Amino acid sequence: MIRNYKKQIIKAMVITSISVMGLTSCSKINEYIDSSSSDEIIEITNSEESIKPISVNAARVELGEISSSIEVAGTVTTGNPVAIVGEATGTLKNFNLKVGDRVTADEVIGQIDPSRPGMNYKMKDISAPISGTIISVNTKEGSLVSPSSPLAYIQDLNDSSIKANIIEKYISQVKIGQDVEVKFDAFPDMVFKGTVSDLDPTVNTQTRSLGIEIDYKDPDQLVLSGMYAKNTIITKTVDDALLIPSTSVFAKDNSFYVYLITDNKLTKTDITKGLETYDYVQVLSGLEEGNVIVNTKSSLLGEGSFVSIQNEGAF
Repeated sequence: MIRNYKKQIIKAMVITSISVMGLTSCSKINEYIDSSSSDEIIEITNSEESIKPISVNAARVELGEISSSIEVAGTVTTGNPVAIVGEATGTLKNFNLKVGDRVTADEVIGQIDPSRPGMNYKMKDISAPISGTIISVNTKEGSLVSPSSPLAYIQDLNDSSIKANIIEKYISQVKIGQDVEVKFDAFPDMVFKGTVSDLDPTVNTQTRSLGIEIDYKDPDQLVLSGMYAKNTIITKTVDDALLIPSTSVFAKDNSFYVYLITDNKLTKTDITKGLETYDYVQVLSGLEEGNVIVNTKSSLLGEGSFVSIQNEGAF
C-alpha cells in the first residue's frame, strides 16, 4: 500500500523527465512507472536535475572597426615670444600697449623721437614684427629707449601645439601624421582632433623617452597655453575586424579561448587575438561572423555544458 502511494507521488514529479527519454504518452508513463521500483524512478529524477542549464549572458561575433592606441600626457605650448624693439635711441612717443592687446604684423604701435637739445629729427615708427598678442610690456610712453632694450614681447597664441614624451618601448609605433584624440580637463566633454607633427631626432638618455609634438585643431580658441592634455595616439586601425567583447575571452597557459554556444550547448574554442581595446578584441582565427559565444565569467562553464541565455535580445 505504502509502495503504491509512493509511486503515485513520484508519477507527478517525473512525468516531464520521463518524456525526455521518449515515453511521451500517459499510458507509456504509467506502464514505465508500474514496472519500475521507486528507487529507480528517484535515481532517474536526480539524473535529470544534474543537467540543469547554467544561466549566461551571450554576445554575437560582429564585424566592426577597431583601433590600437597609446595614451600619453602633454602640455600645450606656443611659439617663442618675439621682442619689439625700436630702431633708434630717443624718447618713446605714442606708445599705449598693454598686456593682452592684439596687433598685426607691420602695424605701427609707437614712435621714437631721436631729437636732442638744439637738434630736431624725424620720429621713427615702431612696428609689430609679427601678428599676435602682447604678453609683456617693459616700458611706458615718455621713457628713454634704445635698440638694445626690448619695449615689449609679442606671441602668436594661435600657433600652439602639445609637447609630450613617448617611452622607449613604444617609439617604433609612433609616426608623423598619425591621428590623435586630445582631451583637456577644462573641457571634459570635448575631443579635439590632432596629428603627430614632429619627433625629436634623439632619445632622452635620462628619461628613456622621445619628445614628440602634436598639432591640434581649436577653431573656437578655447585652449590656453600651459594646459594639461591627455592624448590618445591611434597607432593602427582595422575597418572590417571580427570583434567580440573582451569580457568573453578566457586565458590559460598563454592561450586564449571562448565558449561557443550551439543549441544551448558549449564548445570550448581556441582563438587567435589581434588588436585589443578595453572593450573589444579582434579575432584573427577560431570564430566566424554571427557565432554566439558566452559573455559570462563562471567556473561552472566547461566543454559540453548546457546553458540558458538570459540576454537574447542584447545581441
